[in-house]
Amino acid sequence: MTNSLNSIVREITFSAPIERVWEAITSPAEIQKWFGTAASFELRQGEHGYFEWEQECEGRFAMRIETVTPPYYFAWRWMFQPDAVFDEATSTLVEWSLTTTSDGGTQLTLTESGFLEAKHRQSNVNGWEEELADLESYVY
Repeated sequence: MTNSLNSIVREITFSAPIERVWEAITSPAEIQKWFGTAASFELRQGEHGYFEWEQECEGRFAMRIETVTPPYYFAWRWMFQPDAVFDEATSTLVEWSLTTTSDGGTQLTLTESGFLEAKHRQSNVNGWEEELADLESYVY
């Protein structure tokens, strides 16, 4: 785990194959089972969508797909504030990098960068710990 003032980095190793992990992080139907309560987007660069939480942080978080390189790299930007219109200048970048391990599992590296305020970064440090624990449980 590495963190700088402006980014969050988390690594997880799954015993599941890369295609399974890729599906869990790129399919809105799968994402909403471990990341919030709803997700909506088309898996294409430049497409806009949202992630939604109905209880924890209440609201929809606008996002835009930046890069889709199956099954190795997926990146999107999203807003820190719920129900805000997407604005690249105030969004953060979330990058998912996947590699196959020697035993056929998957190494996932998540990086979120571009925080404008330290308190936003800290909030997401805590949030990613919870969400990635949910992803681990979901994929296994």
